[in-house]
Amino acid sequence: MRRAMTLRAQLLVLQVVIVLVLVCTTGLVAFNLQERQLRDAYVDRMTGVAQSVARLPAIHDAFDDEDPSATIQPIAEVIREASAVTYVVVTDEHGVRYSHPDPEQIGQQVSTDPSVPLSGRVWTGTQTGTLGTSWRVKVPVFGDAADDASPAPVIGTASVGILESELRADLTDDRGWLLGALAAATVVGVLCAAWVTRLVRRRIYLLEPEDIATLLETQGLTDALRSQSHEFANTVHVISGLLELGRTEEAVAFIERSGYGGLLTASAVAPGVRSPELAALLLVKAITARERGATLDVDDASELDAPTTPDASSLHTDALVVLGNLIDNAVDATGPDGRVRVLLRSDGAHLRLQVDDDGPGVPANLHHQVFKAGFSTKVPGDREHSRGIGLALVRRVVDRRDGEVVIGTGDLGGARVTVDLPVPASASASRSRAGAGERVAVAGARAAEAGNHAAGAGTHAAGAGNHAAGAGTHAAGAPREAAGTGVTAVTRAVAGPRETGP
Repeated sequence: MRRAMTLRAQLLVLQVVIVLVLVCTTGLVAFNLQERQLRDAYVDRMTGVAQSVARLPAIHDAFDDEDPSATIQPIAEVIREASAVTYVVVTDEHGVRYSHPDPEQIGQQVSTDPSVPLSGRVWTGTQTGTLGTSWRVKVPVFGDAADDASPAPVIGTASVGILESELRADLTDDRGWLLGALAAATVVGVLCAAWVTRLVRRRIYLLEPEDIATLLETQGLTDALRSQSHEFANTVHVISGLLELGRTEEAVAFIERSGYGGLLTASAVAPGVRSPELAALLLVKAITARERGATLDVDDASELDAPTTPDASSLHTDALVVLGNLIDNAVDATGPDGRVRVLLRSDGAHLRLQVDDDGPGVPANLHHQVFKAGFSTKVPGDREHSRGIGLALVRRVVDRRDGEVVIGTGDLGGARVTVDLPVPASASASRSRAGAGERVAVAGARAAEAGNHAAGAGTHAAGAGNHAAGAGTHAAGAPREAAGTGVTAVTRAVAGPRETGP
């Protein structure tokens, strides 16, 4: 199985991609602006040269000569060389050339349409002529008007142009420094991205997202076990007091009542859930819900096998995020004396997680908004900074798994949130191949795990149990068999309800 990309690599790659996109976009915009500015500059220069040629008195006078080109050609060549353009061409009203960089073209008809300048207008654009494709400007050459009331006639044209190849060469020369600046910006951006990535990693103590999720879950388990230990100590104190008073029958009855309702175990909360992670989560949530005055029940129809493949384990890990947040929201919605019911089932193709509560429910017009980050229907308080996150995480997991989440009204009268997550093909195939013997072995391992957990709690309460047993032995008027029964009952309370192995 290919290892997922680390958080450091993800942060670095994401920032580098952003830097490259910004630099490339900036470069393209800069190149286009540079070309536009260069063309505009050339147009201004060519227009000035062409209009200067068209207004020269020597050019005007030469139009009346027997051989106009003898006068116009030398003037046009001097102006061409001085203005650093490719050509300066002057024609008569029929488009016949009086000047050209190639003297053999003089007296020939121009190769492009001269109708626009001959109509008295200025034309700018790109055309292909005898010298190649060029960026050019054409202006009319006006003669002398017959009188002040008459317009000046057009007696010819003046055309000035620069080859596109020369224009591209100028652009390339000017782009050298721009490319260097963009390259430098890229290097600086990548270095800054690496620095930011390192800073973020140090702030989260070099942990990966999976590590952070594990720590948060462990913290929740620790808090729940601390609460359970405190509750169990109170139970043992009560038993000890009853035995001190010689009320062994009441002590036994109290132990029987506390066996299920006092010390919680995963098998008691969710006997059909054989996934260790989800069973542990349900145990913790049941304890925390009871501390807040609410009741968390697991539907008797719940049934879920332990994961047997990496894909199934990954699915159960995502299910932890979904189920934990749904239960937290439901407990918040119900408040004290509220009730929450959880259903977990898998048909081999989908894993269904369903949480009902008897709270006020979710209005229909808010069914889509509740999954947006930062949106919350809860009253602001001390935990206001953490509001609007849980259901957004649920939506993120569902979308990543191509699953479905639906909000409705449940049997308890409040909200019902149902999440269906597709089961990976490998996990489904492995589940169908698992035999009865394998399931029995898993159940045995689960029982051993519950025994080890209970043994830890038993060590904590051993002193109190022994003291209680001694008190029962010396109680006035109490039969010795009753004391033995009290010791046995304390031991059963410490170890918790037994799970029968296969």
